Amino acid sequence: MKSTQVNLFLSLFCKELSFHLESASSRQDKIDPDEFAEIVSIATKEVLELYLNGELDIHGYRSNNEQEYKDIALLSLGSYSQSNHVFEKITDDHATILKDQKNSNLINFNNINEKFVDIQSHLRQEVQRANQVIQDLHAQVQTLEITTTLDPLTKTFNRYALQKHLSELLSKDRQTQELFLLMIDIDNFKSINDQHGHIAGDKVLIFIAKLLKKTLRDGDKVYRFGGEEFVIILNRTDLTGAQLVANRFLSLCRQNKPVFHNEQIAVTLSVGLTKTRDNDTMDGVIHRADIALYRAKNNGKDRMEMEL
Repeated sequence: MKSTQVNLFLSLFCKELSFHLESASSRQDKIDPDEFAEIVSIATKEVLELYLNGELDIHGYRSNNEQEYKDIALLSLGSYSQSNHVFEKITDDHATILKDQKNSNLINFNNINEKFVDIQSHLRQEVQRANQVIQDLHAQVQTLEITTTLDPLTKTFNRYALQKHLSELLSKDRQTQELFLLMIDIDNFKSINDQHGHIAGDKVLIFIAKLLKKTLRDGDKVYRFGGEEFVIILNRTDLTGAQLVANRFLSLCRQNKPVFHNEQIAVTLSVGLTKTRDNDTMDGVIHRADIALYRAKNNGKDRMEMEL
């Protein structure tokens, strides 16, 4: 393994570990040693799987938002440099006042007071400006985190990527063929978390994401819509083909079970299927898929329903 790969491996490991710890801390105040060891093991396995499967894209990882973060760093350095010059000037003014008074036989208290008030005003203004710059830079970092297109846990595309991609596909100059959208939900996911723990729940999410990605054709994408819900956009197919894909997911999920602590976890899916219409909107497509998914849940789960 090259040194660049080692550095990237460590970076990705720390990122995965941080994500799992943050997820755990949102649910509980303390993490016992066994649970922490399990989190470390999961993070290590995830990064190793990426490497062994040839999915560790060194160049892509380096370039992902690299320029944006560089720009933020340059702004930060520029702001620091500006503040440094201001404080240097204030220091020089202070020194000049002291020198003038030292060379004078009489102390002009009014003049000194006026100068120090002026210095204090400059300091206050500069601190306010520096604080505003810090807030602006923090907001830019938050925006970059939101607009990153990959979900950190499942390595699928996230909701932001879905909104962007679907909007492009529904634009008038791009909508030349029917599109089909599948909304997929893991059945009884809360019960899985309650029975096996949230780490097992994360493993199930990762397992389902991999199953979906491996089943699709090249070019089809999986999006994590939120929680235990995923969305898939299918093009270059018809209704029969979309139904076949949905039923294949259901069948594969029944036949394959994720393993946690040497115990198989039974997982099933519910699927809502819809297709685009003339002059359709993103909200309209998502809403119809959600209606179909809700119907699948109400009709017994582990099934596919349509709202066309």
